[in-house]
Amino acid sequence: MLLIACANFAGLLMARAIARQQEFVIRASLGAGRSRLIRQTLTESGILAIIGGAAGLLLAKWGTGFLVSLKPAELERFTGIHMEAHVFLFALGISLLTGTVFGLMPAWSAARADVAESLKEGARGSTAGPFGQMLRSLLVTGEFALALIVLVGAGLLIKGFSRLRSVSPGFNPTNVMTMHLQLPATRYAEIPSQTEFRRQVLARLNSLPGVAAAMVTDIPLSGNYVGHSFVIDGRPPAPVGAEPETQTLSVMGDYFGVMQIPIRAGRSFTAMDREGQPLVAVVNEEAVKKFFPHENPLGARIDWSRRTGPHQWMTIVGVVQDVKHSGLNHAVDPAVYAPFAQSDEAWRRWMTLAIRTLGASARLIEDVKKQVWSVDSQIPVSEVHTMEDLMGVSLVQQRFNMLLLGLFAALALILAAVGIYGIMPYRVAQRTHEIGIHIALGAQRQDVLRLIVGDGAKLAFLGIAIGIAGALVLTRAMTSLLFEVTPIDPTSFSLGTILLAIVALAACYIPARRAMRVDPMVALRYE
Repeated sequence: MLLIACANFAGLLMARAIARQQEFVIRASLGAGRSRLIRQTLTESGILAIIGGAAGLLLAKWGTGFLVSLKPAELERFTGIHMEAHVFLFALGISLLTGTVFGLMPAWSAARADVAESLKEGARGSTAGPFGQMLRSLLVTGEFALALIVLVGAGLLIKGFSRLRSVSPGFNPTNVMTMHLQLPATRYAEIPSQTEFRRQVLARLNSLPGVAAAMVTDIPLSGNYVGHSFVIDGRPPAPVGAEPETQTLSVMGDYFGVMQIPIRAGRSFTAMDREGQPLVAVVNEEAVKKFFPHENPLGARIDWSRRTGPHQWMTIVGVVQDVKHSGLNHAVDPAVYAPFAQSDEAWRRWMTLAIRTLGASARLIEDVKKQVWSVDSQIPVSEVHTMEDLMGVSLVQQRFNMLLLGLFAALALILAAVGIYGIMPYRVAQRTHEIGIHIALGAQRQDVLRLIVGDGAKLAFLGIAIGIAGALVLTRAMTSLLFEVTPIDPTSFSLGTILLAIVALAACYIPARRAMRVDPMVALRYE
């Protein structure tokens, strides 16, 4: 954005210097030295830079507050964003540096003009010289190249975000409320007391009209889970440290029914899967693909590796659909579900309630808390969310990235349009004599239109071609921000190119319309 703005600033200053060429020549003929002319133009560009920098700082202060207000609360690192002295000095320094460096080019061009030649009536416009014309053309071309890179980047993020939103989480989040419970170790150190608490809470919640409740150690999309290495009965044991690994989640109640996670094979847990009964487990489809690719997993037995004492084999009784546990943009890991009641891990004292309701679940929060506290009034209830909120949380980073780069892309598009629109009138003014001759020789208005629009379009399309090459290289740095979109996605490149081309042609059209109305007699007499 800074490079585009600098190119804009330099191009407009050079065009302005050309328009004032006669003024500079007259000053030089009256005795003004080159250093004085340079000081004059540098002073003017410096004042512009200071005013622009001050206005930019005011806009930045407002814009920062605006962006922070758009920022979701889940992005905690953004809470400390504010304007401070270091940022203020940096921005002001950049403004002054930009004004000095890019104000020097038109100042030097004005100071080195030939006074005698410039005073000739027919020399007007010629003092710009081929170097000045080429430099202005390069600035406009560079603007469009940089703008296309930003546009393509924004297009990639938008397409990736669109695909991310269409990803199925593996369950139905509608009308599901979740809340976290933590059992204190002092009163719930043993598994039987933990199991009894869970059963009583679920019984009370399921007695509420229109409520279906279940429990799981860690809710989907939370990114929290405990991993275990395991062994498969009948297979050679893997070396220590190389055992297969999986997510492990303990559940109670009709968890898969409440979350509406489809059963792909076998069955879910029942009331018979309790303490004292044969140990059972349910795995997800990813675990089947990874560990049972060419066999039926139902009936297979697994156990946690490195167990001291004899194995306690769990029989796989069901296969469920994959669930996005770490976020919509993360791959699904193998997962094993086991009943809380059959667990021998007394340290798992935390759990998440999953409550599905017939209507909006938020209105039942207090009723659910009362039911929990009716079992034990000292149990803390925290992290109350709806699953739809958690779905939104999993998208916040991608949405904010898309919004931020989208704003930059819109600004880049505006700056590129301003750049070519600011340059074209001066290019038309320099070609007034040529246009007059064309019209005098019989050229029609549409011919003049094609001439002027074509002149600007060449610069824009050259910039677009360079921008495509630059974007092919630079967008590879965005790979980690994209979801199911390649950095060379043809759709994003095509739409960015078409949009920028339309803006370029529109910016060239207005000066071309003015050129169409040139009176050939006035144009020839002017020159």
